[in-house]
Amino acid sequence: MELKKINRYLIYLLSLFIISLGASLSIKANLGTSPLICLPYVSSLIVRLSVGEVMFAFTIIFILIQVVLLRGDFEKRQYLQLVIGTIFSVFVDFSMILVNGINPAGYINQMILLLFSCVVVAFGVLLEIQTEIVYLPADGVIVAISKVLKKEFSYVKPFVDSSMVILAAALSIIFLGYLAGVREGTIISAIIIGPIVKVLKGLFDSYIERIIE
Repeated sequence: MELKKINRYLIYLLSLFIISLGASLSIKANLGTSPLICLPYVSSLIVRLSVGEVMFAFTIIFILIQVVLLRGDFEKRQYLQLVIGTIFSVFVDFSMILVNGINPAGYINQMILLLFSCVVVAFGVLLEIQTEIVYLPADGVIVAISKVLKKEFSYVKPFVDSSMVILAAALSIIFLGYLAGVREGTIISAIIIGPIVKVLKGLFDSYIERIIE
């Protein structure tokens, strides 16, 4: 296997770990998690399993949704999402262990940690996008919906993210009796991660291309 191809896969795995680390930091900030992990996090509180274990269950659900929506147009290589989703789930639980000792005191410190988590997630997303290997299962659902509706990914994503957040909020209130994982941080994450990715792309794009191309 060529060195460039090996580098591409290594950077892709690194991107998954960085995204999982950012997601775990957003949980520890306790101001609301990003749309990516909001529903799995709330579900983990309900069923009393780890976030990673619930993420794996959602991996299977998201792949099945894609298969149903796309049918014959579902690319066989996208079944690799099962492998990627499993790795990502393990990374999430590992990241939660790494950040276990981080417990910010006071709203300002919580907000600083939340904003830092957004930067971390954005950098991971940048690496993931640049490698162009396999979608994360949650992104795969958005791609599938965009193909069925014949709409751009960027047009569909806000609606899917909003649906995930609303569902997470509803499940939280129904089963937990309070609003968990959905707060101002969820909205902030949804709004600023995209623009941060664009900024980081301008700063690091050329360096990443040299490694993987």
